[in-house]
Amino acid sequence: MKVQEVGSRGYVFTFEDPYKLNIYVVIGDEHVFVCDTGFGSESVNQILEYLGKHGISEKPFVVFNSHADYDHVWGNHVFEGSDIIAHELSPEIFEREGEEMLKMNNEHKRGEVILTPPNKLFKDRIVFEDEGLEFYHSPGHTLESSSCYDHREKILFVGDNIESPFPYINFLNLDEYTTTLREYLSRETTIVISGHDEVMNSNALIKENLQYLETVSSGKVDRTGFTLKHRGIHYNNISGLADLFKKEENIAEASRFYREVLEILEESERKPEIEERIAEIKEILTKLI
Repeated sequence: MKVQEVGSRGYVFTFEDPYKLNIYVVIGDEHVFVCDTGFGSESVNQILEYLGKHGISEKPFVVFNSHADYDHVWGNHVFEGSDIIAHELSPEIFEREGEEMLKMNNEHKRGEVILTPPNKLFKDRIVFEDEGLEFYHSPGHTLESSSCYDHREKILFVGDNIESPFPYINFLNLDEYTTTLREYLSRETTIVISGHDEVMNSNALIKENLQYLETVSSGKVDRTGFTLKHRGIHYNNISGLADLFKKEENIAEASRFYREVLEILEESERKPEIEERIAEIKEILTKLI
């Protein structure tokens, strides 16, 4: 576990196992705020041990779930008796997907996991005025995605709404997603913290992610210079969008994204699985026309 002090009252705890994840903790005047709870009791207990050694664990905890993905909520149960705040859509996602995600990603579990949904919900925002902290709905990576803004320190915690090099697009919510990123840019920020990247001292990645989403929406993505990682994420994004538009029977948009999927596949090394996928996409396009 790596510990980084941010501002005058914040800590970012970074875990590399099973993959990079940040948990942001703010030492308020009356509470200790924990933004996301990671892969289970093991990671949370390491944080609690650190806070205890530094004499800053006596205040009551308030937990914030930026969204309901498993790697951000599996340590909730450690804070039994505490307020766990999240967007109002979160409990439904716990109920619908929680057990399945636990089975599918069991190898990522660190310590004990007892699925524990949030118990204090908000629709638009919840503000701790005396503490200078605001938690608010910022849909993007997921429909329930929410962010934390420290008004005193000008620190913005965004969960998985921004990622390097590109954000992951999981829903037909590009307009909402770009609105969220523009809202981020409207705020004065000294530090930006995301779920899986290094702590940032500028909003440059927000701008880059916004530009990417806008080009995806307009269909004008320039793939020149893409690395394998860029291509992989972009391929998954547009392939997912194509499937979602097809499900919605939006033939024009589904066709547009499937055509780009086909372009990327035809640019790839022709392995048997690539050839199989090319044939599949061509068949889908034929049926859509």
